[in-house]
Amino acid sequence: MRTHALRALALPALAALLLPFAAACGGNASADTSGGAKAGPVTLRVGDQGKFLQTLLQTSGELTGLPYKVEFDQFNSGPLVSQAIVAGDVDFGVMGDTPALNAAAAGLPVDVVAVSHTVGPGYTLLARAGSGIRTLADIKGHKVAYSKGTANQGFLLQALETVHLKQADVVPVDVPLQNIGGVLESGSVDAATVAAQDLVTYTAAHPDAVKLINGSQVSSGYTFWLATRTALANSADRTALKDLVGRLIKATAWNRAHPDAWIDAYYVKVNKQTPAVGRLVYRNSGETTFSPLDQNVVNAQQRQADLFLANGQVPGKVDVASEFPADVTQEFSALVAANQ
Repeated sequence: MRTHALRALALPALAALLLPFAAACGGNASADTSGGAKAGPVTLRVGDQGKFLQTLLQTSGELTGLPYKVEFDQFNSGPLVSQAIVAGDVDFGVMGDTPALNAAAAGLPVDVVAVSHTVGPGYTLLARAGSGIRTLADIKGHKVAYSKGTANQGFLLQALETVHLKQADVVPVDVPLQNIGGVLESGSVDAATVAAQDLVTYTAAHPDAVKLINGSQVSSGYTFWLATRTALANSADRTALKDLVGRLIKATAWNRAHPDAWIDAYYVKVNKQTPAVGRLVYRNSGETTFSPLDQNVVNAQQRQADLFLANGQVPGKVDVASEFPADVTQEFSALVAANQ
């Protein structure tokens, strides 16, 4: 295991955009190097979150027999993966739709090489019993915990839009992703945008909590896999990236076909949950497949960017198409049909 030290951001303009997100979401975890990858002339440095990608590839067997080396760095959020990209520490990283659009807003030198699509609850806007919030419209003026710059914030803005509210209509309480459940438990906020793990934990202790809306009702469900343009411009790195994306697609299909093995490997062994809780979290996380990099993806991401602009969360109009160059889109989209 090696320790990943995030270097200072190289560009002041990017620092101004990205550093507030990092402050909101906490520091990055230590890096892990995969023992399943063979040393070779190419090394891909991967920005992972919570050992999800690393565990998925290892458990599915997709790290076996690699003709290149993979090094995994672990981070607590998508904005921190973006920082690592800016610092030159990551070649390929995973993040939600909100960090991906902020990468476009900041002009990060990255392109989208894959998009996974999850159908299921995802995030839930959850209100404390006794908060006075019974419907989503009641949330106006109340304290709501969220995590700035993450997909968690994007979900909140989309949820509020359904009742013609904006972020300014609530009292946003910005906390690190990993602390949202604890803040709701403390009673210091009236509602929170919780992920599947916090939803299961909190509602088990507070069955009278009010589920106002979830991601299946408003979110696109997209997760973005970005590669640096430096890596894509190198033919050997690009070949390795295509191979890794193909393996990732196959590993995700394996996940759907082997839920018990995945629950044991990730929720029980990595996240230290009981099998029963792991099954609940898995069920609430939804089912994931990969999508071609088509206009539907671009349009959904552009709508998200425009929503952030309407809420004053980006300094100007963001054209997300900059992250979808035609050659990359065509070449990497072909991997979905070939491997899924």
